[in-house]
This record gives sequence, C-alpha cells and structure tokens, in this order.
Amino acid sequence: MHEEGGTHPLPDVPPETTAPPVPPETTETMDGADEVPHFWEQAEVPEIDISSHDVAAPLPAPVAPVDPVVRRGARLLAAGTVAVLLVGAGVGAGWLIRSGDGSSSDSTGLTVIVGEAPVTDPGDEPVVAVAEAVTPSVVLVLVPGFGQGSGIALDGEGHVVTNAHVLIDEAVTAEELAAIEVGVVLASGRQIAATVIGADIRRDVAVLSLQEPAPELLPATFAPSDEVRVGQLAVAVGSPFGLSQTVTSGIVSAIGRVVPSFGCNRGRQLTAECAGVATIQTDAPINPGNSGGPLVDRSGRVIGMNTSIRTNNSFDVSSAGVGFALPSDTVLIVAERLLAGEPVGTAWLGIVGMSTTDGRPGAQIEAVEPGSPADVAGLEPGDLIVISDGRPLVAMDALRADIQLRLPGMSVELQFERDGVLRTTVVELGSWDDFIG
Repeated sequence: MHEEGGTHPLPDVPPETTAPPVPPETTETMDGADEVPHFWEQAEVPEIDISSHDVAAPLPAPVAPVDPVVRRGARLLAAGTVAVLLVGAGVGAGWLIRSGDGSSSDSTGLTVIVGEAPVTDPGDEPVVAVAEAVTPSVVLVLVPGFGQGSGIALDGEGHVVTNAHVLIDEAVTAEELAAIEVGVVLASGRQIAATVIGADIRRDVAVLSLQEPAPELLPATFAPSDEVRVGQLAVAVGSPFGLSQTVTSGIVSAIGRVVPSFGCNRGRQLTAECAGVATIQTDAPINPGNSGGPLVDRSGRVIGMNTSIRTNNSFDVSSAGVGFALPSDTVLIVAERLLAGEPVGTAWLGIVGMSTTDGRPGAQIEAVEPGSPADVAGLEPGDLIVISDGRPLVAMDALRADIQLRLPGMSVELQFERDGVLRTTVVELGSWDDFIG
C-alpha cells in the first residue's frame, strides 16, 4: 500500500520488521523548528522516483475543521511535497467476517449485518442504486471547535463508527473521551447528541453512541474484506467540506496498501501506537470531511471506511485520486473491542524481514528476536514465510499488516520454505507493548 511516495529511495531502506514502522523522529515545519506537525499541519516529505514494497508511505497528518484547514494549510505547508493526509480528516483480513446472509454478533452484544446485498439489481445506474441504499446509514459527525467528519451506522442500537481522528488528535483517557461534545446529523437533517464509547488511534477507529432513538438511521451492511477485488466499483459517501450526503465513485485501485497509522502522529513514532495498517486504495474522490464515511461496493455493502488521501502538494488538501480506506474487517474487530471495553493491543511476531528481490512472493526472515514468539515457534533467519492462515503473502508488508491486525495472545499458522521444503508452524503472538516496555 505504500509503494508510492516513500520517504527514502529503495537502496536506503532498512529491512522491515513486524513491529510498527518507525518514521523519522522529527519533522521540519515551515518556521524551521524540529517538531511533529500540529493538528492542521503537514511536514515536508521528499519525493522519490523509485517504487518498492519495502518503502514506507509518508507519515499521515490529520486535517483540521473544514474552513481552517483550507486557509491555514495553504499558509503553513511547504510547496512541492507529496503527502498523505487523514481526511476528516489497517489491516484487513477476510477471516474476521464471512459472507452469507444474516447478521453477526459476539459477546459484546454488537450485532452487525454481514454479507446481505442491499442492492440486488443495480441496473444501468449502479451508483444511483448504491447511493439510495447507503445514504440512510451515513451521518455527519460534528465536534464543536475541533472538526467534522462522517460516520457509519454500525447496528440497530444507536452505535456509529467513525475515524478516531475526527474526534481527537492524540491518545486521551476514557474520561476525556466521555467529555467530548459530539453531534451527529442524520440523512434526514435531524441532529442528535452522541457520546464517545472508545477510540483506537493505532487503527484510527472510534465508536459513538447516540443519546436518543433514531429509527430512521438504518444499519449498514458490511462485506468481508477477502471479497474485495482490484478494479471493482467503489462508491464513497460522506460529508466533504461539510457537504453532507455527498456521493462520489471510482474503483478499487489496489488492496493491501500499507500506510502509517494515525498513531504515528504527535511524536508517537517510537511507541506501540504507531503501526503500519493495510488499506484499500481507491480513486473515488475523497476530501476533508469524508473521514469515517463508507466505501461501498456495487451491492451496497461497506467494504471500508474512508480515512486518508494522497495529495500532490501541500497547498492542495483535496483529493488527487489516491484515497485509502480501512477494510471492513478492521473496522468491525476494533469496534467490537471498544464496545467491550477491552484494549486493542498490537500483536508481535518478533522478526526482521524483507520482501524478496528474485520475484518470489513472501517475507524473507533476516533476523529473529531471541525468546520472541517467532523464536519459540522455531522460525529461523533465511526462512521464507509464504502463507498466513491459508492466505498467500505477496511481500513483507503483507505479513506485517496481517500481524498488526491481530491481537496479543492470538495464534496464527504460518507456512514457510526452508531449504526448498514447505513447513508449517503455529505461532502464539506476543504483545508489542510488553516488548518495548
């Protein structure tokens, strides 16, 4: 997901690891001070000419409320840069939800609709059919004095999912989250107050709870991430620049594009809150205010939550035709944890690896941390990991994103080649938080 616009040419890129990627420790702002960009700022990112699976994407920076970001962005940002902006501003795995008619529920009481097709016959105007089916499930999210974005009706119990950066610009306590004043505007124009249930800045997901019944807000239908295909229709619905219920369309340009998470902002590059997440890339126009809104397939099912955009230069905060959405699987597993009041930790495998240079798919292990889960499972330097829980791995970034999605304590079956022989091992993942102390 990060082949375009990395921070260094290919020869200078160090081996990748399953730990969160570590961007530069400081960034230079227009006034020359070395600091992490403020909420409305974007650090300069040098352009590169070489693409690689092993080059990290530019560090995303959130955008401020609609009007201020347009005015201040043009004044504070340097020209001629390539940037990825959170639009309000991953890690997808099809094993989380499966296709099929009906709903999916868990011990948290969260019941979501999975697999059903709201649009069975899109006809000659599929975007029209999709828009009519989806817009009743999309809301405008307002945070007075901070910003605005979009949201998706998660279930029939008044829960709405959105991006964390729509609500906050750094990690906060549960008490601080509960104190945030949030307004949700339905498709009908009715505005309802909401409270923040929880927010995860590692994967940029937050859950809201409406403070009064809203029977007109229809729960969205979600599609399993493993059904998403490059080239398929993609429809984005949201509130760009405050223009609620805006519909744009395009295609899925790529899947599994790995970009730094929202948690990599605000000086948190060396913490567990900074992670590489796999996203869905789309050319459907996405702009500031679309964050938290759905990216939908031709059947009207949510395949992802629009989160960030790539821009051609820092004076332009609008879409350049390269947008990124968190896969639906990611959104649902994080929402489930937040509703249960459980931590959304970062899983740790314990290897240093790279993509191959001879055309073979997979992740080549360069080093194994002694005592790590990988070490305990018998993995060794030189092993080529090619399959994770039955899913082929194209490159090292695919393995990293796959591990980042999972939670500490989960087990994963890895198939790897050693001396020309395909072997299998089961790894019980550790906690990245515990490892880095």
